Amino acid sequence: MRISKAESRALRERARRERISQGSLVRRALRAYGITPEADTKSGYDVIKHLIGRNRGGPKDLSTNPRHLDDYGG
Repeated sequence: MRISKAESRALRERARRERISQGSLVRRALRAYGITPEADTKSGYDVIKHLIGRNRGGPKDLSTNPRHLDDYGG
């Protein structure tokens, strides 16, 4: 992980003020953003499986037929 010198100084100072290691401070920040080891174990399928099959009744060739893109982005 690369951070600027200013970010490194700010991290070092904040960790010193809170009397914790820089690593502990970074881990705390990652958890605050919802980034946890458990979250990283989900596959792409696990993330979207609740959406699979939700669009019943749509065109069967939606992903392959160019005519479905005629009005897209225009």
